[in-house]
Parts: sequence; C-alpha cells; structure tokens
Amino acid sequence: MANKRENYTANENSILYAETGGCCPLCTQPIIFQKKGSKKPAKCYEIAHIYPLNPTQVQVTALVGYPAPSEINALENLIALCPTCHTKYDKDFKIDELEKLRKIKDRYLSDTQARLTASQHILQEEIFAILDAITSYEFDENALSSANFDISTVDKKLKTGMSPLQKHEIKVNAISFYVRIRDHIRALERQDQASIRILLNQINSYYLAMSRQNPDNKDLVFNYVAQWISEKSQKPILPAKVLASFFVQNCEVFDVSAE
Repeated sequence: MANKRENYTANENSILYAETGGCCPLCTQPIIFQKKGSKKPAKCYEIAHIYPLNPTQVQVTALVGYPAPSEINALENLIALCPTCHTKYDKDFKIDELEKLRKIKDRYLSDTQARLTASQHILQEEIFAILDAITSYEFDENALSSANFDISTVDKKLKTGMSPLQKHEIKVNAISFYVRIRDHIRALERQDQASIRILLNQINSYYLAMSRQNPDNKDLVFNYVAQWISEKSQKPILPAKVLASFFVQNCEVFDVSAE
C-alpha cells in the first residue's frame, strides 16, 4: 500500500523553511523571494522526502541497507528544496544525494537542538567584561613560539573527534591569549569569587549538554559553545571563540579523561 503524502501545516512549513536559512540546501538559491511585478514575496520551495515516500523498484534496489524511517512523513525525513532540485532528486535518485541531504538535515536538527538548549542556559554578566578585555588585546606573535604554560592539555583533549584546522585555531588562540585571560579572570574572582565559579559551572554545563547531543563531533561542540557565549553576551563571535579556546585549555571544555 502506497504511503500518502500529508498536507503540512503553516507551522511545519515555517520550521522547514527556517532550517534552510532561506536558501535551497542543494543549489543555494532563495526559496522565498519577490517576483517581478509582485508586491509580496512568494513561496518558491517544495517539501521533499529525504528517504523516498514511495520508492520505485530501482530506488528499492539502491536503498538496500538504508532502512526506511519509522514515520516516513515526519519532519525529520523532510527538507525544503527548490522545485528544480526536488524534481531532479526524485527523478534522478542517487544514494550519494540521499546521504548528502541526510547530513544536511542532521545538521539542521543539531542546530535546532543546540538553539533550544542555549535558550535554557543562562550566562553570568561577568562574561561581558572578559569578552571586552579579549577584544582589546593585541595579538602576541612572540607567544606562538614560546608558550609559558603546558599546551599539551589541548593536544590530549583534541586527540580525537576534531578536524586539524579547528584544532589549530584553538591552539593558536590558547597560546596567544591564555595567560592574559587567566589573569583577568583571577582579578574578577578576587572581586566576586562566587560569580566567577557560577560562570565556570554555566560554561561547563552547556558544554556537557552539547557533548551529549554531539558525542562524536568536537568541531560542532566547540562552535556551539562559542556561538552560545556570543549570543548570550551579544558580543562578536571572534572573542567568544577565543574564550571558548581558553576553556578548552583550562579544563572546562573537553574532558581528557573522556578520551
């Protein structure tokens, strides 16, 4: 018996559209735009099933080893595509395209969960002063060749699960700014020890939540922590990534014992 295509609600359409950031995930063309001569923007996307709604015999053969989702019409199996990409995906079905869309959709779901979790985690206002201080720092090129602390902690924590490029960025940030951030936090701690301890616990708590949601992807975990710091503080992402790098070295983010 063939599966029936559902009529998706306005809320479900809003969710699927918002995931894409307004662009078709395959061709990057806008999927809502104002047509020439029109006064209002028009919907220019279709809802596609990642795992085919009703696979053809050719698709059934290609899908061996790829189990169908328990609910074929669930949002987790749907993605907004422009009409051209949707038609091409259905008519010229390829497993590598399914895997590509599945990875894109999984990232959308991961981002959504991270935003939800971020909304549930608060951040002490002391973070503002730390980020402002980081923004005012001069980049210390001499520190790159002579770190005066043990950088091996970063190497141990990032031994697995992180790309070389992301690992390099964290190490450069840690080597360049670690001592100054540490000293700044110590000064704040002398003024209000409880607030700084609460702040450190908040950062560690959000890290643990992201680590649980993305257990095998430290790149995502690190960037989610940095984005959360940036969004909660309303500060730029660059100093937030520097601070997140500090906490990697300072034992608040990524537990060596978890390797």
